[in-house]
Amino acid sequence: MTTLTIEIPETVEKTLSDLVEQLGGKVITTDALHADKSAGKLSHSEKKFIKEFEGAIEFVNLHQEGKVKGKTIDQLLNEL
Repeated sequence: MTTLTIEIPETVEKTLSDLVEQLGGKVITTDALHADKSAGKLSHSEKKFIKEFEGAIEFVNLHQEGKVKGKTIDQLLNEL
């Protein structure tokens, strides 16, 4: 299976969700995180976590593109 992330208007969410499920797919809705973020209801530590997590995702994307080199498992274990 392939995972596809899309942003759609709320007005078509139900229709598109039904279609995906009819085709045998699984729908995972993540609008709650975005609603809290836009409403400013996240704590300082939650905002910090999200910022660091987004940075980590960006690093992984750059690594997959071959633009940066990650550490080996030996390098990570030597840091301990």
